[in-house]
Amino acid sequence: MMEPTADVLIVGAGPTGLTLACDLARRGVAVRLVERAAHPSTASRAKTIQPRALEVADDLGVIERVLKEGAVNIPTRHYDRDRVVSEAVEVAAGTPAPDAPYPPVWLSQPKFEQILRDRLADLGGTIEWGTAVTGLDQDGDGVTATVETATGEATIRARYAVGADGGRSTVRKHAGIALRGTSHPDQRWHLGDVRIDGLSRHCQHVWMSKEHGILSLFPLPGTDLWQFQASVPADVNDPQEPSLELFRDIFASRAAVPGVRITGADWLSLYKINVCLADRYRAGRIFLAGDAAHIHSPAGGQGMNTGIQDAYNLGWKLAAVLADADPVLLDTYEQERRPVAQAVLGDSTTRLRAVMRAADDGDGPTAQRGLTGDFTTGLTIAYPDSPLTAGTAAGGRAPDAPCRDAATGRPVRLLDLQRGPHWTLLSFGPDALPQPDGPAAAGLRAFRVTTDPTATGPRTVIDTDGHAHRAHATHGGELVLIRPDGYVAARRPSRDLAAVVALAAAHGLR
Repeated sequence: MMEPTADVLIVGAGPTGLTLACDLARRGVAVRLVERAAHPSTASRAKTIQPRALEVADDLGVIERVLKEGAVNIPTRHYDRDRVVSEAVEVAAGTPAPDAPYPPVWLSQPKFEQILRDRLADLGGTIEWGTAVTGLDQDGDGVTATVETATGEATIRARYAVGADGGRSTVRKHAGIALRGTSHPDQRWHLGDVRIDGLSRHCQHVWMSKEHGILSLFPLPGTDLWQFQASVPADVNDPQEPSLELFRDIFASRAAVPGVRITGADWLSLYKINVCLADRYRAGRIFLAGDAAHIHSPAGGQGMNTGIQDAYNLGWKLAAVLADADPVLLDTYEQERRPVAQAVLGDSTTRLRAVMRAADDGDGPTAQRGLTGDFTTGLTIAYPDSPLTAGTAAGGRAPDAPCRDAATGRPVRLLDLQRGPHWTLLSFGPDALPQPDGPAAAGLRAFRVTTDPTATGPRTVIDTDGHAHRAHATHGGELVLIRPDGYVAARRPSRDLAAVVALAAAHGLR
């Protein structure tokens, strides 16, 4: 039997596969990332990065570029044919706060993928373009993939494989995992990336009517393109295939704004909404993530974001098991992430129906506001029932908060302390900085968080305004153990340091 050429084979170089590749590469895991396409996609299938996914971007070291290239608070201009009805910033859920610093960012999927590709290159990773998986077999020691390239057939051997290859996942098929769900034939959309003359790029332009449904033209930041979205009326049984002329006709019939012309298109599509979920996320040494595991309505902008969080959840667990943690840790990936996908499927379906009802009533602002909520931010996702969660007060996302470094006096945030592939231990209150010991302590970074403005010492931060204590709902005298993916694994009294370290070691801390 051939020796593995990689620890993990990732199939699919979209946002999910790239996030996983970056996370594993920074942990020193040998990764092979293959992609069927010969070159990166330019289609803006997604354009919203939600607050929780932005925290993942922060941890992976790309947040500054995302914020620089993206945009926030883009106004929406609502029309009745060629007449402007209103214009306002329809503030999406996720307004920055001390415990959650990032608002939703508008950035097209191709732009975000480029940022992740550049980060992967910085980490020494590469993408094998034009490499299609045609066969997948596994045994007790690894996975063998047969791939087709421009130069012929080849074989890749890895200890684990992850299918991040989209809704028509080849990996899912070869793993024997079923995708079950329903189609919504009354919810179809013409989508595209187009060029437009005569329309202001400072805002999104939206038309809604009972007769035609929704037409949206959204200026994609950092490009000269617009994302074109037009719902197909429910009484149209056989929608036309997308074309530049069709898109021009749609604009003329629904908008008819003088002086506006659609001049070209880079991508055109007819999108039919399906709501599907994989029966399981794992078959032995093969895992599914992103659209390979779940497909749903785009309402709420959760698709790309859910896949990013799938990858972020799986990455540290794969790395821990490859470093000799108990393989049972990998079971928690499906246990934690599949219920999240079920909730996303339900939420996005409900939101889309509500938006379409508002569109029928011609109520654009209500429809716009209905696209987001606390759930769509990703910040409320929690794993209270996970085997990795100890106690009723744990399982949620570890919140952020502004503090001050006791040694330098400089501002520091809790997210700064957590950034990196390590586990984090926060010691709240007046007690001295805990000193974990034992082999597992090398992968654990401990910090003291105190409200005492005179506190000194290394790895001590001063909670000057009390935001950190309030965010963690603690009055002090408590240890908070945070997983590598930013979720609270346990909360214990300060005297229980040894038990907290032992718990982390049992859950893959190396």
